[in-house]
Amino acid sequence: MGIDAEKLLQRSRRNKILHPDDIPELDLYIDQIISLMCAHLGSEGEREPLTRTMIHNYSKAGLISPVRGKKYSKEHILQMLAIYSLKNTLSIAQVKRVLTGAAASGMGEAELARCFETQIARRDAIDARLGETAQRIVEENQIKLDTPEEVLSFLLTLTDITDTLSRFAAAISEEYFPDPEPPKKKEKKPKKMP
Repeated sequence: MGIDAEKLLQRSRRNKILHPDDIPELDLYIDQIISLMCAHLGSEGEREPLTRTMIHNYSKAGLISPVRGKKYSKEHILQMLAIYSLKNTLSIAQVKRVLTGAAASGMGEAELARCFETQIARRDAIDARLGETAQRIVEENQIKLDTPEEVLSFLLTLTDITDTLSRFAAAISEEYFPDPEPPKKKEKKPKKMP
């Protein structure tokens, strides 16, 4: 009566994608962007992948390029898609640093689109390897997943792996997209004489 790890892994994979070719060349209003993201990335019962408030906050925080008027370009939508992809692993400050660094290096719409195309092309191969790795962890450690203790122990193992991968992603973002402005030192105030 144990848990079928392979079946659960298959069920947990993200099957929905928003391919750069699915993003219109025409500029879109916020509601159109939300509909596009929901149609391609949303799942029944889950909250929306993108909301009006999120878009406004990303704009205010400088995570996306400044908008002219009320319409957003394909490049803006690709930036929002990058935020959507990165924010589950990196902090918003790290995401901003990555996107700012990418823009500073000359990365525009075409380069962002190629990044997503490459990621999508790698997805199936990486998913297959991940499935093999998870199965090997279960087999090599003789994990049965048939008692609450075994399941909790396996969950702790998975979260440890996830934490390691998150830290690896953060380290890469810090190495290749360093903070352009070092933290400001607090100025010491002169002591008042009695």
